[in-house]
Amino acid sequence: MTEPSSEPIEPDGAAPAAGEAEDARDAEARRRTGLKVLVVLGLTLALLMLIFGATTSRNYKQFEDYRRVTLEDPQSPPAWEREQLDVDGCVDAVLDWIEACPGVSSWCEGSLPDVTNLCLGSVDSRSYCEDAGEEIGSTRFGYQACAERYDEIEEHYARRAAKKHCALIYRVIAGHCRDELSGAR
Repeated sequence: MTEPSSEPIEPDGAAPAAGEAEDARDAEARRRTGLKVLVVLGLTLALLMLIFGATTSRNYKQFEDYRRVTLEDPQSPPAWEREQLDVDGCVDAVLDWIEACPGVSSWCEGSLPDVTNLCLGSVDSRSYCEDAGEEIGSTRFGYQACAERYDEIEEHYARRAAKKHCALIYRVIAGHCRDELSGAR
């Protein structure tokens, strides 16, 4: 009695040709290689996500520490608590604060209104707001004051960031003045 062949039998009863068996082995090898590639890609992606997450967490902690130390620490109070500032002094103090701010710029810029309002809350801004009058409603409010500040900056990207930050600060001042003049404060 003969042993059955391990070769698959074709529908017509004949054993597959040697080329077809090689094709099947090649297909299996490609499938295994594809799985290995997917596993390597998956592990690489997981590693990159871990590195990115750890870096982002570390940067956010640095930002939060900076924010806490510069705004809430009684041992090193912000400029507006150490000395009497006017509104322009607040602009300078807040620009200094954001310039030193570590971490992702959007975190710092997101804190800009709060920091500006903290400073404005410590100054008597009524006369400034009354002098500004209707100008606070203009999109050019603070433009000239900002231009004088950032014209002194030589580096292109630093100047561009200063323009953006200064404009944001003056938008907050405009809102503060609107509230101040309407009696909401």
